Amino acid sequence: MIRILRIVPAVITMVVGWFTLLTYFVPGIAVARYVLVELAIIIAAFALILGWFNLLAVHSTHIVRQHSGWFYSFVLIASNLVLVPLAYIWDALLVGRGQSLAQLGVSGIGMVELYKYILVPIQASLAALLPFLLALAAYRTLRMRRTLGAVVFLLTAILVLLGQVPLFNLTILKDARDLIVRVLAMAGMRGILLGVALGITATALRILIGADRPSSD
Repeated sequence: MIRILRIVPAVITMVVGWFTLLTYFVPGIAVARYVLVELAIIIAAFALILGWFNLLAVHSTHIVRQHSGWFYSFVLIASNLVLVPLAYIWDALLVGRGQSLAQLGVSGIGMVELYKYILVPIQASLAALLPFLLALAAYRTLRMRRTLGAVVFLLTAILVLLGQVPLFNLTILKDARDLIVRVLAMAGMRGILLGVALGITATALRILIGADRPSSD
């Protein structure tokens, strides 16, 4: 019985996957793909809600048992339990001032304002620290392993940082930075994206033929 229960999710995944793939080649059943996509979105929404409750449970356990880094768990839970109600209170005040209900909600004005004045400054602060982290990482890498790759990494970080700083307003530094960022880094990024696409395709094919059964684990 247990073996059958493990096989059923894999069979459902294979059938739905092959049928969805078939809708791209048979125009007459293309409408069914949109139904399946809508169902997948609903399932993903419930999965997101379950994941949120699981996140709260795990970090609550860290706080109760005083695990290492429990304060960060407290900040995470507090931000989850405070910011969303605060956004709705903000929206309720806006409704009282004649604001339309269509512009409110989770993606409404209150949440956008919280995103603008809380999350964006935090992202800007982290981005400002990134050059220093790169320089420190390059220095530590060169200290641990004096290899050609470490030297190239250090020189690349230095060129990019100097080309970004307005104090060193040199054309050669800006040209070197543009070459690294727009040509070399972009080529590496596209190679990574191609590898990710091939990996996703290979994983999807393994699921469709039943070689992998993630839903049965």
